[in-house]
Amino acid sequence: MFKRIIASALLILFASRTLGQNFPPPPAEFDKSKAIAYALLGNAELRAAKLAIEIAEARLKRTGLRSNPEIVVDYASDFAFNDEGEYSLGVGLEQSFPLANRLKKAKAVSRVDIAKAKMEVRQQEREIANAISEIALEIQIMDTRVGFLERLRDKAREISSFVNSRVERGELSILEANQATLELRGLELEIHQLSDQRKRLARSLAPHFGLAPNFEIRFALTEAIDAKSALGGFDNSVFERHPEFQLAVLEAHSAEAEIALAESENWESITARVFWENERSVDEPVGLGTDRFIGLVVSIPIPLRKKGDLLAKEHRIALDQSRLEAAAIKLRIQHEIENARAEATNLQQRLEQYQENVVQLANDQLEETQRAYQNGQLSLVSLLRAQDLLLRLEKSYLDTLENYGRARLKLDLARIDIPELKSAN
Repeated sequence: MFKRIIASALLILFASRTLGQNFPPPPAEFDKSKAIAYALLGNAELRAAKLAIEIAEARLKRTGLRSNPEIVVDYASDFAFNDEGEYSLGVGLEQSFPLANRLKKAKAVSRVDIAKAKMEVRQQEREIANAISEIALEIQIMDTRVGFLERLRDKAREISSFVNSRVERGELSILEANQATLELRGLELEIHQLSDQRKRLARSLAPHFGLAPNFEIRFALTEAIDAKSALGGFDNSVFERHPEFQLAVLEAHSAEAEIALAESENWESITARVFWENERSVDEPVGLGTDRFIGLVVSIPIPLRKKGDLLAKEHRIALDQSRLEAAAIKLRIQHEIENARAEATNLQQRLEQYQENVVQLANDQLEETQRAYQNGQLSLVSLLRAQDLLLRLEKSYLDTLENYGRARLKLDLARIDIPELKSAN
């Protein structure tokens, strides 16, 4: 029992070292590009999926090999009957030869299996890149909101400092100072909440990297979402890099290869045997004598029952199914791209109009109101109303900007427009 425990421990230690060979340490700080690149190296499920390619390649090496030849020994004697010393001894070498290029067609099936395994890995890489891109976008949204709130916090801090200075001179009441301080504290609290959400988002990247749950992931500060960049659209090249569509196409190729292999099953293998035979028998009036023979035996199957046709029928149905699925995926991809582009274009136009006609005007209004308040022309209530109006307008603008960011990401993911995936493949 103790020996088994020691052996298991050594096996686990060896396996952990083997899996960790040539695996780089994580960077001190991640961004979207580094995160995707590192996940494509460290994701445990992806590494396991890549082993399926090696399995398919190993299967190809053994597929298409002829069966081993057989040595046939044939011996007969009359010792239990006349016992005259008669006997026969034959030694032969027998080999079967598949017909209809069956072995070549079996290799064709295995080659398609390798291509499918590679495409499944690409599909899993795409899913990982998509998941990380979505988390990176949410972090970018957090950073955009925090940047906006920090600008408002600085203005609120300036107002609060001004009000408190007036309170010290007895020009304003403590109630007005408290009101300004509460506005400032509310903004600071919202910033802290967004910062906590950002940390949780960064920690959610750990499973994609294959890192321990307690590993602290630092994600670089991101720039605000760019709402003015050009939007890509649909083009046929997307099908060439779309693993889901390519998998459906490969399924059709696999069905075609299986049909050819199944039809070859109608002809079973020819069996050929080369033999040498030594026969000792009684031949009157000479007596006991020996005869020797060298011969060839060929067994040719007759295809009366075409079992392969029944299997081929099943694969023809699978072929039709794969072609229909490929056509459906092709149409869905086109719709996804066009719908995402239309949504992003609409939001892009709304953001431009909103920024020019509403948000900028609200900012100017707050600046003017703040100057009027400092000059004693307006009350603190009017200033706080202007500040609250800007806060609501900016939040509405940010909500639209976030929707645009998600629509833009949806468009990029539908187009497989992820540079890190292109470099990985």
